[in-house]
Amino acid sequence: MSVPTIKDVMQAFAQDAVDFARKHLHFKLDYSENSIEILESILAVFHDDLPKGTKARRRQGPSEEEIWNMAKLWGGYFGEVIRRRWKGEWTDKSAVMPDPVYTLRIRGGEIYPATKVYKRLTDGPTDNVWDFYKVLKQKWERENAGSKK
Repeated sequence: MSVPTIKDVMQAFAQDAVDFARKHLHFKLDYSENSIEILESILAVFHDDLPKGTKARRRQGPSEEEIWNMAKLWGGYFGEVIRRRWKGEWTDKSAVMPDPVYTLRIRGGEIYPATKVYKRLTDGPTDNVWDFYKVLKQKWERENAGSKK
């Protein structure tokens, strides 16, 4: 039996997110760009349900480990949408982070989908994943237009 790659792990998280959204939330996630807007709605609900403040979360809500598990699940989906659209590559190594981190290498840079989702869950709408994606898309489309000249 072979050891799963980081790509295998992140694709499994993504599929689990699709299944969870369909079964428990009645949302259809289809790996399209527009599904990131649906993902943002899902993350908003989870954020709103979290007790505010670290001490409150420890007493009443999910543990940090449980929040990170949600971040990996939804971050796997978020990253897979981006990877499929923009031809990225999953790795657990980062050029800028010392510890292993779920990293999507894409278009000469790195993004951290699970970390972004964690921040969305804990910090709220200032870390909106739909807005983040639209900024990335605009940047990458400008780069494409510039390279065609």
